[in-house]
Amino acid sequence: MQDPSQLIIQTLEQVAEKAGDITAQVIENYHVRCPASQQLMTHMDEYMLGRMMDQVVLLLMEDGAEELDNYLRFETSNHRSYGVENYMYGNLLGALRDTVSDLVGNDLQPDELSALDGRIDFLLGKLTAT
Repeated sequence: MQDPSQLIIQTLEQVAEKAGDITAQVIENYHVRCPASQQLMTHMDEYMLGRMMDQVVLLLMEDGAEELDNYLRFETSNHRSYGVENYMYGNLLGALRDTVSDLVGNDLQPDELSALDGRIDFLLGKLTAT
């Protein structure tokens, strides 16, 4: 079986080849899933949204342990000050997953989807524990 991180990277490469920057699609899907997030994000411009998406994608691809815990603790603390609630992370990651799945379509292999779902579940466990 292929390394889950490599499968995720492979999947994200497929998305990039097919659709380029998917930030706007993910954010649109996120707002549909989580209308409360839209008001919280009104101050964010295209650059900030792109930076946020870059960080989310890196979290999906990387496997660091201690650094990850420290990073997530720092970020969730900062986001709480803006009114972000833990359930919103699940909506964001779900919107990303659904966008990726929709864009890759039938080319998305079961092991790629499983790797992505597994990493999202792992991250959500960490995010909701902070």
